[in-house]
Amino acid sequence: MDTLTFAERISLRTNAVYWTLLTPNLGVEFDVKSTNWNRWAVGLTLKTKWNTPATFKNRVFYNITEVRADFRNYWRTRQINNKVPAHTGFIDRLFSCRRHVVKHPKTTYYRGAYMSFSDFSIKFGREGHQGKALSAGITYGIIKPLYAFRTGNTLDLDLGFDAGFVAVNSEKFTYNRADNCYTRTKQGSWKVVPFPMPTAARVGFVYRFGSYPITKKYRWRYDADAQYQYRIDSIANQRVVDAINKHNRDSVESVIYKEFWQVYDSVAVVNSAKADSMRIVNAKLKAEADRKQAEADRLKAVEAQKEKERLKAEKKNKDKKAEEKPEPTEGAEATEPNGTTEPTGEQTPVEGEAPTEGGTPTEGGTPTEGGTPTEEQQTPAEEISTSQPTTSQPTASQPSAEPGKEASDE
Repeated sequence: MDTLTFAERISLRTNAVYWTLLTPNLGVEFDVKSTNWNRWAVGLTLKTKWNTPATFKNRVFYNITEVRADFRNYWRTRQINNKVPAHTGFIDRLFSCRRHVVKHPKTTYYRGAYMSFSDFSIKFGREGHQGKALSAGITYGIIKPLYAFRTGNTLDLDLGFDAGFVAVNSEKFTYNRADNCYTRTKQGSWKVVPFPMPTAARVGFVYRFGSYPITKKYRWRYDADAQYQYRIDSIANQRVVDAINKHNRDSVESVIYKEFWQVYDSVAVVNSAKADSMRIVNAKLKAEADRKQAEADRLKAVEAQKEKERLKAEKKNKDKKAEEKPEPTEGAEATEPNGTTEPTGEQTPVEGEAPTEGGTPTEGGTPTEGGTPTEEQQTPAEEISTSQPTTSQPTASQPSAEPGKEASDE
């Protein structure tokens, strides 16, 4: 059961038939209750056209003002079962809602009563009628939805008629051309028309406010209660379904949560072990690399120290050789390229002593005069050396091949 707001209970209506007669009209309707199953509404309509200028001659005019109030009951046709008989007669069908088949589910019917008061002055021919009228009777019609606006408001089509008894107080008058005035010809009095007569025909439009169109309003109380109960049951069932789904979801999530954390913990342990082993391996590799680097640095330092000592020893040997080098004697001559020396008149050094300049030592004995060995002391190697040209020996200042030994002068 829905509750309507104040604006949703109001609707505006107008009749296009009166507009064709150049009679402006506007009506307002208000629902009696604020529930969507309420089917009663009251309305008030005003139309007026008085002393309006026209292009017709003065013998033709139409002035009227009317106030009409009505009380309507809205209803829809309903599909019934075989246990309840349906109305089939024309009159019964006009005021009955029971149908075997609902052919127009969106059409809303209304029936009710009306009462009106009007003041009129009408002249179409030679005589005119002026006075007041009261009318009361029934109203009947249908409403079909036409258009729904974005704001939620709707526009409906209203087709209907009014019929009832009329009481008239009317006097007659004519138009006097000579005096250019209207002359009363018959005094009026209240009279009641002895038979019912149609008083209004409607081809109108109804504008409704709010988000409740005609298809959602004026419902049967049984249908509204059934729909309300269905909504309550649906909410209760949805709550039960949500509780079951939540329980199942929580159960599944708990299982998944446990399995996830088990797998996560095992993977975390494996990853931690891998990380620890990798740190250990990296530390060992770094220590080994540091050890190798330290060993390489130590060997490089040792090599540098050895090289430094070798250079120092060579320098020392050079200085020592320079100090031990003998000075040349007076009258000595330089050795010839072919290995022969000029006689100097000095004695030949004995075996085991260093030869002097101009003397050539022999392998096993003393050299003969002139620096040449004897025939008995000459060895085969010396024969080969005498047959070939001799090369100059290194000078006394050049170091020998073996460190620590002094080179001999030729």
